[in-house]
Amino acid sequence: MDSIENKVADTILQKPFCVQIGEETYKVAPPSIATLILASELIAQLPGLKLDSKQVMFESLFVAKDCKVLGEIVATLILGADNLTSEKEIIEVEKHCFGLIRKKKKRTVQVDNKAILSDKVLKKIPPSKVNTITISILNRMEIGDFFGLTASLIEVNLIRPTKPMEEAEMIVSGQ
Repeated sequence: MDSIENKVADTILQKPFCVQIGEETYKVAPPSIATLILASELIAQLPGLKLDSKQVMFESLFVAKDCKVLGEIVATLILGADNLTSEKEIIEVEKHCFGLIRKKKKRTVQVDNKAILSDKVLKKIPPSKVNTITISILNRMEIGDFFGLTASLIEVNLIRPTKPMEEAEMIVSGQ
């Protein structure tokens, strides 16, 4: 385990944080508000049940069918908002005249990196490691700063006047 000092130093120096999923190692995207928003949208899709701690196994099996989104959450946190999809050029060979004439064509296809990584997370990583990866990425996401920003902006929104004051209108006491 890293000490708090090591984590702070890594964050300040913006040292890349890597996660191994299966045989591949992924560099975790730097924190961004867009990534937090996307992760929040996915977290909202999790079932809103209160689990009974006395029957953890049965409750977990009951809820598991609705938790495919866990892979998407982890994939979004790892890839970041900018890398969820990418474009890839592929070369297709068209055959004409019974295969005697061949033409090569370049075509650009959209690759869903989030779906690919989500599938790997769900199939190749045990739940304990998914939990560890998710918590360690969330700890590096600067959520406290995001909360401070949103809280201060909400406060500013509450303070501003909602009705403009009219100059001539004055309320006299007793009327």
